[in-house]
Amino acid sequence: MAATSCQVICEKIDALAYNVRSFRLKFIEPKVLPFQAGQFVIVNVPKDGKVVKRAYSIASTPHEPNAVELCIQHVEGGIASTYFWALKEGEKLSISGPHGNFLIKQPLDYDPVFLATGTGVAPLRSMIKHLFTTGVTRTVSLIFGTRYEHSLLYESEFRALTKMRPNFKYVPVVSRPKDWRGETGHIQEVYKKLFPDAAAASANQRIYLCGWSEVLKSVCADLTAAGFAKDRLHYEEWA
Repeated sequence: MAATSCQVICEKIDALAYNVRSFRLKFIEPKVLPFQAGQFVIVNVPKDGKVVKRAYSIASTPHEPNAVELCIQHVEGGIASTYFWALKEGEKLSISGPHGNFLIKQPLDYDPVFLATGTGVAPLRSMIKHLFTTGVTRTVSLIFGTRYEHSLLYESEFRALTKMRPNFKYVPVVSRPKDWRGETGHIQEVYKKLFPDAAAASANQRIYLCGWSEVLKSVCADLTAAGFAKDRLHYEEWA
């Protein structure tokens, strides 16, 4: 599907962490934007009379095509995040989409495992919510890592989902814990702890990863060295 230029209005802004916010953008023209879980939009950011384009993964699900939710971390001096931090509810902006081929592989004859760090959880949230909207019966796992426990995005939502869906396994991981009693370290280490025979697990799983390029390279190298099949690793990397 070709990308469409869209006018949207910032309908709602929520704080997800001290430096991360959720922006719900409602479509004005066109009224809806059909997309697939895992895709992203490009935001046209005005800067000094010019337009700077920035890509953001869609954190919401395709069954709500009248709006998209973006999960954005504030970066000191960042052009786009500074723009969003000044944005007010009710203001209009321009985006285009959908873009990207980071999609759930079909048929779903495997157990999907999602690995993310930080705001890389955004497209995985879309995928997970979409799977349960479509009535998935396979076991769905999310291993989500952050440095600090207060930076676990969508924490209450994922915990609530584990109670509603017994086939959803949520494992938050904190690498610099203070008062944390859950898993610590790095997401690939926790994966290998949960699935000690990675080669055998890869026959029944596909892993979806999203995050910064250097982090993904390290995770993929560790998992393939442990025996996980490389062609069953799927990822969206950021520069």
